[in-house]
Amino acid sequence: MDDYPMYGILVGFSLWGTLWRLLFPLGFWPTFTCRVGPTRGGTSTTPYTKEEEEKMAALLQEKKEKKEAKKKALKEEQAAKLKKMEEEMAREKEKLKKEEEEKLREMDEEEEGPSLQKSSGQPRSGNGGNLEKRISEWVANLTVGEEEEVSMYIPQDQQEAAMRAWDAEKDPLRRQALEDEKRMEWKLARRQRPQG
Repeated sequence: MDDYPMYGILVGFSLWGTLWRLLFPLGFWPTFTCRVGPTRGGTSTTPYTKEEEEKMAALLQEKKEKKEAKKKALKEEQAAKLKKMEEEMAREKEKLKKEEEEKLREMDEEEEGPSLQKSSGQPRSGNGGNLEKRISEWVANLTVGEEEEVSMYIPQDQQEAAMRAWDAEKDPLRRQALEDEKRMEWKLARRQRPQG
């Protein structure tokens, strides 16, 4: 290499050309000015036409509408389920009240005795308001006693977990629905379990 001092310069120039072609495959000036237009392969780098932009905007809008429709349908479905659960619980409560009132009537009829009703031909209506008051008090006491009885058979950790879940719920209506659902579930589990 010492014999040929220009050899180093020749090697440098040849490497510089390779590096230059690597950095600027389309040439320095078109790359530097970011010229928009057809490339060497014939493809165009021009931006989208107005029709293409409108088509893309329509596609994006359609996707957005589909997403919103799905969200709306999901919310409606959840609301319908919640409403259905509330209706079922209300029906169950009504059914329980009717059963209790029927039991009360039977007990009152037994207390009054069949001879009084047969002799008068009709049940007495003189103390109807007092009887209704006693019935409502008895039903209220019975439901409170029933809840206490159910809570005796449910493990303490399950009760605490349910209470934590109720406390975590912010919406008061949903919280009440969760409480009623859990209590009804416990009552049904207690009734299905053999007594003794």
